[in-house]
Amino acid sequence: MSLVSKFEILWARLEFNVRLAHARIKKGTVRFKITDLTGFYQQMHRADIPYVVLRWADDVPMTAEQELTNKHDIDHLIADHQIRTALEFASVRPGRSKCDFYSASGQSGTTYNGMPYYMPVHAHRILSRRVKDPRGFFRPSPEDEFFAFAFHLCYHKGHRCGIATGVDVSHEISPQRDYLAGLRAMAKTAGIAVSPDITLLQLHGLLAEHGWSMSNDLMLRWPDQHPFIKALIDLEEQAAGEYIEAAQRLTVFILRDDCDSVELQQSALDMIAERFTILEEISLDTETKNRIMSQTRGGNWIEKYRPEPVQPIMAIICRQAVEAGPLPIAMSAAKLAKRYPHLDNTDVLIKRVIRDHSNKIAPLEHDRVAIHATDNALETVETMRAILGDQMKTFIETRCN
Repeated sequence: MSLVSKFEILWARLEFNVRLAHARIKKGTVRFKITDLTGFYQQMHRADIPYVVLRWADDVPMTAEQELTNKHDIDHLIADHQIRTALEFASVRPGRSKCDFYSASGQSGTTYNGMPYYMPVHAHRILSRRVKDPRGFFRPSPEDEFFAFAFHLCYHKGHRCGIATGVDVSHEISPQRDYLAGLRAMAKTAGIAVSPDITLLQLHGLLAEHGWSMSNDLMLRWPDQHPFIKALIDLEEQAAGEYIEAAQRLTVFILRDDCDSVELQQSALDMIAERFTILEEISLDTETKNRIMSQTRGGNWIEKYRPEPVQPIMAIICRQAVEAGPLPIAMSAAKLAKRYPHLDNTDVLIKRVIRDHSNKIAPLEHDRVAIHATDNALETVETMRAILGDQMKTFIETRCN
């Protein structure tokens, strides 16, 4: 290898590390302008890297001539365990095509404003059901491509996508692209019925119907609080209004499948019972697990140490004490408010003690998360709806009064 070639490789690696560090600091994703996408995707295939081009696949520039005229970004979703390798491949082929890379669980430097680009359960589904485009790269299945695009329009773009919102928020008249036409084309390919004049509110309803909507607890934490997402949050609160009062003193704990022994589960129940009255313990069937993972944030249900989702296994519905006990963890009031801005009852932080105890008595190479909990009444209603479905109203009327 010549001295010049060695220098170029070293320089590319240095630039790669600097750009990745910058993306981490900015809580965004790294972008590379690259060339020869045909060669890039072939390299990805040889390395067996699970990825997809998320949308506008027909516009991906696969020749030098197409690169010269392409003005649009190319967004990629990549499996966590291969994200760094994919970025290294991109970093050493400088060119004109602007490519963004998002990891399935939102690893630092590959996020949307510090958050996973999609709810990780959805990202895992997209990658596991991907299909190969005739031009040589992978894209989502037609159904997943439609719902992923609809998710993007509703929650990432909002009113800026140029589609009427259906609420008291004006939409942009001249968006960068014809997003509605793109949505209709994807719907037709996927065989999904979409009204010609569909609104974002109706699209949100369609996403919810198919388990693809953004959960309310994630909307509250979403870094881009644009007017449409704020309107959705208000509507969700209004829809939950009849249950909010009853849920004011309720908390739901969820045990995950990394709380994987009778001893760990019983220990968690015992510590919960020290601060809460347990109303119901519910072992979760497959259908309910899937509802919970798609309808609640739950710490994202993905961990970096394993490629498949970490599933919920048990729900514990509890009544809070009249007054919260001593703070379960050592944390200043300022740090507590910053770390848990939506928390209504500090007794919920017993989950932190349960995690520490679980990792102490049954240590692994990685830390168990073991348990999640709802932070407030609205999250409790949303989680109970995912657990109980149509039985939620009956449960609240018979067990919570």
